[in-house]
Amino acid sequence: MSVTLNRAYGGLSAGQTGEFSAELEAALIAQGIAVAATANTSTTGAITQNTYVGMATVAIGASSVVVTNSLVNANSVVFAQVSQAAADGTFLRVERVVCAAGSFTIYGTATATAATVVTWALQVPPPGTPAP
Repeated sequence: MSVTLNRAYGGLSAGQTGEFSAELEAALIAQGIAVAATANTSTTGAITQNTYVGMATVAIGASSVVVTNSLVNANSVVFAQVSQAAADGTFLRVERVVCAAGSFTIYGTATATAATVVTWALQVPPPGTPAP
């Protein structure tokens, strides 16, 4: 499940959609901080999300999606996974994530035959820390 925030929380701005543990999402909803989100609340294709967690949707006919994010640098670490119950039959998992200054690209196993939701989380090493 994912939630859409009514006000800023955990590095996300109000109106952003993010995924947390089931217990935390339930607590956020109970406190009125968030509402349950639909499975695909993300714009299909390239997107700008200046947050530490988010979701992007790989478009039909694409094998990757670019996320512009001012928090990302070449040493950033982004964890991503296909995140929908009825995933596309070809874009089965994330193959790799390539970070650059101000953006990252999520690559899948094949060209998507249906819009495919990918959730991601960003870890930014301190300045001067080499990539793992």
